[in-house]
Amino acid sequence: MMKDSLEKILLKTQKPAKYTGAESGAILKDAEDVALRFAFCFPDTYEIGMSNLGLRILYSLLNETDYIWCERVFAPWLDFAELLCENDLPLYSLESYTPLYEFDIIGFTLQYELSYTNVLKMLDMGGVPMLARERKGLKNLVIGGGPCACNPEPLCEFFDLFVLGEGEEVILELTALYDTAKNQNYSKDKFLSQAAQIQGVYVPSLYIVKYNPDGTVLEVVPTGSAPAKITKRIIKNLDNVFYPQSFITPYVKTVHDRAVLELMRGCSRGCRFCQAGFIYRPVREKTPNVLCENAVKLCDSTGYEEISLSSLSTGDYKDLEPLLDKLTDYTDANMISLSLPSLRLDNFSPEMLDKVIKIRSGSLTFAPESGTQRLRNVINKNITEESITSSCRIAFSRGISSVKLYFMMCLPTETDEDILAVVETANKTVEEFYNTPGRSKKPVSVTVSAAVFIPKPFTPFQWHGQDNLDEICRKQKLLKSAPSSRKVKLNCHTPFQSRIEAAFSRGDRRLGRVLLTALKLGCAMDSWDECFDYAKWETAFASCGLDMDFYVCRNREYSETLPWDHLDFLISREYLMRENEKAKNSETTPDCRSCRNCRDNCTGCGVKC
Repeated sequence: MMKDSLEKILLKTQKPAKYTGAESGAILKDAEDVALRFAFCFPDTYEIGMSNLGLRILYSLLNETDYIWCERVFAPWLDFAELLCENDLPLYSLESYTPLYEFDIIGFTLQYELSYTNVLKMLDMGGVPMLARERKGLKNLVIGGGPCACNPEPLCEFFDLFVLGEGEEVILELTALYDTAKNQNYSKDKFLSQAAQIQGVYVPSLYIVKYNPDGTVLEVVPTGSAPAKITKRIIKNLDNVFYPQSFITPYVKTVHDRAVLELMRGCSRGCRFCQAGFIYRPVREKTPNVLCENAVKLCDSTGYEEISLSSLSTGDYKDLEPLLDKLTDYTDANMISLSLPSLRLDNFSPEMLDKVIKIRSGSLTFAPESGTQRLRNVINKNITEESITSSCRIAFSRGISSVKLYFMMCLPTETDEDILAVVETANKTVEEFYNTPGRSKKPVSVTVSAAVFIPKPFTPFQWHGQDNLDEICRKQKLLKSAPSSRKVKLNCHTPFQSRIEAAFSRGDRRLGRVLLTALKLGCAMDSWDECFDYAKWETAFASCGLDMDFYVCRNREYSETLPWDHLDFLISREYLMRENEKAKNSETTPDCRSCRNCRDNCTGCGVKC
């Protein structure tokens, strides 16, 4: 019946194939044969969600379990959301067109803070009460995971529990407990109490937050048998962990429409602004043989003609050259191209590039992050001007004519000189192109992307406030006014979205009221420029009696209790404090994997390698 109703409206929307399901590789089961229905929800569009590797892994993993049927639910774009509302149709899963309210577990992956209103809207459109306290039984258990779960406090009113860290093991333990609870008629409270004993599971309703008179957090107090600290989960051996042998092949073009090989997890570089570099530690790698086996199975089952080697820092994979040698035997024979995102400027070799561009060449992306050595030292980027120049020279000598350079602005201790140096670096890159023998005859293109710094939990900069709005706008105007080559294209991220992201990144539970108010004002799809409305967010904060600058711009003392201090991502607070002090003095910390025995170069971050 649901399918018949949808057929009447699908052709009225753009890209109806996003809402039909039935793609090659989608997993269909008989609802009568399963005991647990799991909705995997991605709070953004189909094109974004279907590019997410975590979704692909957990979707396949859960469906490997006979009694579980995991189905996908994505946030509909504005036109289709309106059509569903006009026709009184609920949000549904792509596999079976089942309304969201019929699922046992509703799991959201939380990839970025600007998707939070989408989470609430999806629940509402799916007929599920948004507030956790209004969902009385086990049905419609709402859970969350992903990088934003390292500070889920702004979402605590809406979620029953969060999974901290890597999910492959804990999700199976959690669903097994749910199955038992369902069969034995547990109350929701009993289930949540037992779930809290699973390492990596955070049940916010079992914790009381107390505040100081100035609005800062005094303490977070566990109740009952809930642990005082919730420790994240990690997968120790990546060779043995589940990895899909096939991906769903979308009917429409997605952001990353290719086979993906996950080389490693974690990063030891220690860039002080980078949350992923800290919360995903320790570094663990897959062996080349396992990766090559994954590659063949994925490409043979999907027909993909491109493989992306994925990690936080692909160039740091210790067996990269042997892996590329093994992979290219297969990719060359089958005309499959390789892409290496996340390349470092200090370990970029001509041999590596030759293997990557053998099938198809395109643009290369590098991330200097700052235009001056002083500021690169502050953020612990550990690359030099020569690294930038030599890497671009190598690329240009191999026929590459298009380079993208990623920078950050409004970093701690930043000066106007640092801002102007961004354009100077881009201009030097253009000059390097024309000075490189054997360069392409195509015109050079250098695209500069300048993002606004956002302080994140579990980084050395978690105590720093973001520049206020006037200062961000002044710096962006200065950057755009700097003399630049006509071959340089400059893109600046909007400061308004960055402010909202910063607020929820370091926010506490009181921001749940702001989210509800913003949703009622019409906020949704906030990561999309055409949908974002900063004035509505200002109204939401004001109507809740909360000061946005209190969360965004305020520097925090080491003595302050942070909203996420009861969550343990294995990174030592003392280490983060030491790194912050070193940043103030422009001192760098070496990569602890830069020598043969990392114990000889241990930085004392608190993670056991």
